[in-house]
Amino acid sequence: MTPREFFINPADYGLPTRDELVAYRIWDTHFHGFYGSQTPLEQYTRNNFYVERMGIERSISLEIGGTLDAPLVPSPHDDAIRAILEKDKDRLSGITPIDPGFPDESCAKMDKWIRNGPCIGIKYVGGNKSGITCSHPNNDAIIRRAAELNATIYIHTWLKVGGMPRLPGRDNNPGESTPMDVAKLAQRFPNVPMICGHSGGDWELGARAIRPYKNVSLEFAGSDPHSGSVDYAIKELGVDRVVWGGHGPSRSYATELGKVLDADISRADRMKIFGGNFRKMAAAIFRQKNLKIEV
Repeated sequence: MTPREFFINPADYGLPTRDELVAYRIWDTHFHGFYGSQTPLEQYTRNNFYVERMGIERSISLEIGGTLDAPLVPSPHDDAIRAILEKDKDRLSGITPIDPGFPDESCAKMDKWIRNGPCIGIKYVGGNKSGITCSHPNNDAIIRRAAELNATIYIHTWLKVGGMPRLPGRDNNPGESTPMDVAKLAQRFPNVPMICGHSGGDWELGARAIRPYKNVSLEFAGSDPHSGSVDYAIKELGVDRVVWGGHGPSRSYATELGKVLDADISRADRMKIFGGNFRKMAAAIFRQKNLKIEV
């Protein structure tokens, strides 16, 4: 079976065909393309099979130059991954993880991978040993550097229920940000675009937390699928503040695409969520790096 073939005809089941998916111009802003035990090329090749099959126009890989557990520790595969990013720059981009516990080192990493490298943005991962979230003052230097570089800013957020009394966010990992942390950061940097990742794990609370801050977009990748979640986000934030991510290979494209295809919205609005909104956000750095972009 080639990447463009399906075992069944999607149209027979009321589902979009691959050609219809291609026409949406989908940009996957949450792609774990190099995360795994295989070599970078093997991992990317395996994951890209599904990218091709689902007609994804561009993938944004989130672990460039670091890992989820140690975002400032160089990987022995950095050179191989950089070569793949350069070779496939027409369809693949990278985001590098930072650690707000080490702002100076994070800024140096941004210079290496963004200013002087192929990456287009930064990622706040799901916690850190210092226990410092994105709302801490340590982040000010990082955000200023990101703004200087026109870098995109993706922030993992979640609201794990725990504590006594049990409340959302009280069982988060040390340093794991919540949408409320993003709101505090956005208030200090109202002109810097940023993405509240995973919708905070609770899309109702997440959307309401960031609602006053026009520079923050909501992304649903990896959060539990619920019918009506995208409709709710649009009602609270407007369609221009919602972006899409696939979270592959640990989530299925069918699940993540279904969140948007389920919504009672126009085709034009789906195209904004599937890629148009992120392309506007990333246009400056793409042009800065002489990468082709059609908003």
